[in-house]
Amino acid sequence: MERIIRHFLGNNISFNSDQLQETADLLENGRQPGTPRHVGGTDDEDPISESYSLEPLSTNTMHYSGELSHWNFSKMIRRRLQSLGSPKEQNDGSHLTDGFFRATGLQSASSCVASATAYFPPRDIAEFLTDTFLQYAQTNYFYFDENVFREKLDFYYSIDRPLVIDDAGWICTLLMTFAIGTQFAYMQTAPTQGNPPFSEDIPDDRIGLELYRFSCRLIPDLITTASLETVQAFLLLGVYTLPIDTAGLAYTYYGLAIKMAIQNGMHRKLIAPTIPPLTVEWRNRLWWTAYSLESRISILHGRPVSVSPSETDADMPTDLPDILPQSGISNLPNVTATIHLTRELGRLAQVILQLRRCPRSHQETYLHKLCNLKTELIKWWDSLPTRVHCRDLSPTGPLFRGNVHLELNYATGTIYMGRPFIFLQKESMDASQTEGSNRTELVRAFSADCAQAAVRIIDLCQLLQDSVGLARVSYTEFSSCRAALLALIAQRLTEPSERICNALTHGMGLIRQMCVGLESARSEVAVIEALERACQQLDRSSDQGNSTASSETGYDQFQKWAKLWRLGPLSSEAFPAAEGISSPENLGNIPSFDGFFSSFPQELDAFAAIPGLEDNPAPQPSIWPIPDALLTLPDNDDSLWEAGGAL
Repeated sequence: MERIIRHFLGNNISFNSDQLQETADLLENGRQPGTPRHVGGTDDEDPISESYSLEPLSTNTMHYSGELSHWNFSKMIRRRLQSLGSPKEQNDGSHLTDGFFRATGLQSASSCVASATAYFPPRDIAEFLTDTFLQYAQTNYFYFDENVFREKLDFYYSIDRPLVIDDAGWICTLLMTFAIGTQFAYMQTAPTQGNPPFSEDIPDDRIGLELYRFSCRLIPDLITTASLETVQAFLLLGVYTLPIDTAGLAYTYYGLAIKMAIQNGMHRKLIAPTIPPLTVEWRNRLWWTAYSLESRISILHGRPVSVSPSETDADMPTDLPDILPQSGISNLPNVTATIHLTRELGRLAQVILQLRRCPRSHQETYLHKLCNLKTELIKWWDSLPTRVHCRDLSPTGPLFRGNVHLELNYATGTIYMGRPFIFLQKESMDASQTEGSNRTELVRAFSADCAQAAVRIIDLCQLLQDSVGLARVSYTEFSSCRAALLALIAQRLTEPSERICNALTHGMGLIRQMCVGLESARSEVAVIEALERACQQLDRSSDQGNSTASSETGYDQFQKWAKLWRLGPLSSEAFPAAEGISSPENLGNIPSFDGFFSSFPQELDAFAAIPGLEDNPAPQPSIWPIPDALLTLPDNDDSLWEAGGAL
């Protein structure tokens, strides 16, 4: 039997019981094994159908070789030589890791990880920050096994040996968990309803910043280690920077987490009975967390997604009794729902891109495809559980914030789908006179769904504020509220209504509370304030024109306009320039707004030159001065949402 097996599978096959069991499982799943834990490869295989291989380097590190890689082709040659009677290689174990190399020689000679314990808070504070992270920051994702994390906490607080480079992954995981805990620590207080405990100077931020800065010193060693723990560490670095620099640092950290995960083959299905099921499950959970976060940030900020769904076949997260959190309630249904929403967001983005690029004669086809996606998404949402998980919005429920965040993501997807059509309603109505009303109905339906989702987001944010409080560092809460306000402003320009205006006013009050202490958030809110102010001035100008038209002669109106025009189309009193900015050509250090300007037509800059501005009451000053140049849309905006370009 050994001779028969070696003839078909090569001389590298092992005959211990575990290896034989793994080989049988691979064959049963339709895959032909080669070397240990090698997926794919037969003696008669076509070179263009090479599969992938996963080779364990340690208990927490694996090496992945993808299809058509040099490594897999070399293994194919070796198997072919063996099938032709090549002499058996010496079994010195080198074939198991031959060609797998990690540049450990580039690691720090004396890593700074040795001084990490100086940054550990007292043990009771560490427990408090860990509980805060799990309660407020984790929501609908997995970042680590809580039980293993607490075991590591015990270990590193009682360790009596110097820390070494292999500890860097868990050390960074611990420190960044503490740092993120400081961001949400204030939520453990009991705020007065409608008066959150926000202030401009928050000492918790300074503590978290020191922990973050030290963790950054570990990054070079984390990259060269490239283990399961480094994926955790980069995910947590991304979570910490998400409210600070979403499309910059957070996007980069999530990209690094994706790269580390791919290097370990976490994006592929792993069939290996010799590897503990708990390890396999956490590989899957970390992969899908990294995939969901990186894909969502990339899509919403107009960046390329690192990995497409067609390139991954890792198993979805499953429930295992060994990794049930201490609360006894798993957030697994919310996690799987978040993964599904991320995939659907990617599908929506692809259809809308095709819609933008296709000729007008094919637009209705893609409109119907988008409509079908919307119908599927609504049907799926209605099928989710309504008790404890997903759609249970009872403030006393154990997963209340996670459930609200899930619906915020769902509503944001609806806005993302309908936002390009807001400014196309009038155009579609005019075109319907000659092309029929089907296209018009679809455009108006998408626009109406977008407005309804925006109002729903404001209601959900208010629900959070009235119960556990809004989190000033929650990307989900802030970004969904911002997307809703932009959609409401756009809707107000096309079809103003009392409901839209009330939701807009209400939402502006909520988002101002969330941006305290965060410079990037303040700048983004300032842009929304400027646009909302321009809408108000447009309304007042229109009302004044209607009321004075009967009492003023045409010449009187002309004189009034001419007098105002001499003051300049943009008054420095109405829109003070930011410090250090002397002209539109000298923009200074102005934050990027990630393409969200493209939610509005390029004619928006005309609002700043409406005659009669100075006769209107002085606008309320924003919390951050807005330069004139920020009210002019960029000409080279490459966002997915170039208004008017969708159809």
